[in-house]
Amino acid sequence: MRITCPHCGRPAKVRTSRAMSPITREAYVQCENIDCCHVFRVFVSAIATIVPSIRPNPAVYLRPSARRAANAEGQGELPFEPGGGTGSQLLA
Repeated sequence: MRITCPHCGRPAKVRTSRAMSPITREAYVQCENIDCCHVFRVFVSAIATIVPSIRPNPAVYLRPSARRAANAEGQGELPFEPGGGTGSQLLA
C-alpha cells in the first residue's frame, strides 16, 4: 500500500503502528520530502470479506463485499467445495 503526504503528494513512510482492534491499526506516518516533513496519523481497517478465511477468527466478523454478495445470488460465482478436487480430476 502506498501512502502519500496529503500536503505535498510525495511518498510517506509508516514509522510505527499499533493495533486498535483485530481489524484496525493506527499508524504514524512521516512525509519523506525533506522540504515538507509532515507527520500524521492514519487508520487502516479491514471493511469487508472478499474471500473468506479458511481459518476464521470467531471474534471477528467482516460483512461480505457487495461484489461477493451479488455473485453469491447466482450472478456468476462458481460453487466452492472444500476438498472438492483438483483441475486434473475435473478434466477426467
